[in-house]
Amino acid sequence: MATSLKFYTDATLTTEVTTLTIDQVADGSTPDVDKVVYLGSTDAAATFEANSNPSVDQIEASIVDANPVSGVEPSNIKLALSQGALGAAVAGDPLDLGTSISGGVGNDVPIYIRSDTPVLASTNTDITIETNEILETI
Repeated sequence: MATSLKFYTDATLTTEVTTLTIDQVADGSTPDVDKVVYLGSTDAAATFEANSNPSVDQIEASIVDANPVSGVEPSNIKLALSQGALGAAVAGDPLDLGTSISGGVGNDVPIYIRSDTPVLASTNTDITIETNEILETI
């Protein structure tokens, strides 16, 4: 079931993320590429929890690759709740976001993303960021 919890390119929750574009040169000389996306809902009355065990299990964000044979792989991407935490993050691991997220602009969760330089690189648009199954209550 779809929820109003979505990923956005901006903290005001106006532009939805459909894919993550990672630009790196083909020779692998590009340094790490950092981005930030925001997970939130414009519905201020909504609350979100993991559907598997509400109020107990973590809401998790993870990277999904629609075309695993080309470009950046999830194992090249780190997720963190702050820019500073990206250095210690483990590439490919999901990111725990807490057991509950409240809706409304201002309650969004910034998620910092770092792509390390893969062996094969180019402009990659086949990766997305997703959550585990979410329960929305109003």
